[in-house]
Amino acid sequence: MRTGRAARGRTGGRLGKSLKPADPALFYRGTPDDPRLGDRIVRGAGVAQPAASVPSVALLGYADDRAVVNGRGRPGAAQGPAELRRFLSRLTPGNHGELDRVALVDLGDAVAELGDIEQVHAAMEEAALAALSSGGCVVLLGGGHDGAYASHSALLRATRGPVAAINVDAHLDVRPLRDGLITSGTPFRRLAERWRERYALTELGVQPQHNARAHREWATARGFAVLELDEVRGRVSQAFTEALRMPAEAVAVSLDLDGVEASTAPGVSAPCPDGLTAADLYACARLAGQDSRVRVLDVMELAPPLDVDGRTARLGAAAIWHFLAGVASR
Repeated sequence: MRTGRAARGRTGGRLGKSLKPADPALFYRGTPDDPRLGDRIVRGAGVAQPAASVPSVALLGYADDRAVVNGRGRPGAAQGPAELRRFLSRLTPGNHGELDRVALVDLGDAVAELGDIEQVHAAMEEAALAALSSGGCVVLLGGGHDGAYASHSALLRATRGPVAAINVDAHLDVRPLRDGLITSGTPFRRLAERWRERYALTELGVQPQHNARAHREWATARGFAVLELDEVRGRVSQAFTEALRMPAEAVAVSLDLDGVEASTAPGVSAPCPDGLTAADLYACARLAGQDSRVRVLDVMELAPPLDVDGRTARLGAAAIWHFLAGVASR
């Protein structure tokens, strides 16, 4: 069987193979007067069980870029989770104590050694479902954007009502399979096909030159809202806030780093010369964190071998920090 062929039906029970623990060397240690998040992240302990008054967030890595390669993209995103951890752990809890009220746990990585792409997605989905079922949030560290299929499916399984999603991205990512193979451009079509009327989506920051007319027509026929970059330029926070008003029991937010201009985010498989700014991305992440219905945040498509001075990794890590600060304010 060719790697990446689409699975039929719903994911079964837990797989026999476990996620790979994150390398302890990635977690930066601070000092008593200069603490860092690397001191705060609990590793290898399963799902965090903090006091009920303290929000918990689980970090879950998707260390696989085979779907990127299937879509003729440049490899490198398999290394994304490690670099996101490295730079996130260097950040402080905030000079106002912004992150003091968040419990952080690292669940490890879903890696290619777990099997084909469907099997890796299944392992991620089960891990995310366990964290969500405990009442926490999940931050997916990517990895190809196809991984959003697993994190959003876990949220749909953890809830009974409708789920809304916001994809901040230059691309629609509603492509059909390529020769029967999953690509990094397929997650939202696969989600719509699996979950049907329970799943709604707003696409924010889309650039027309990077998307086919047939894919735009499929998205709009499905009822997905599509907001192009020129429509939201200069008012990204407002547009994102409006998108959050979608009626839903829970919300998933996906931040594809290639939606940010390439001068700020060069380390992605498909960089765009134009795009959102770092401030735009941070605003979306903070707003997502502040909304108690947002249970999943994806930070996707970081490809460290293509990065420049860790620029894109730092961007993604800071976006996660802003999401965590928002969660702490709930």
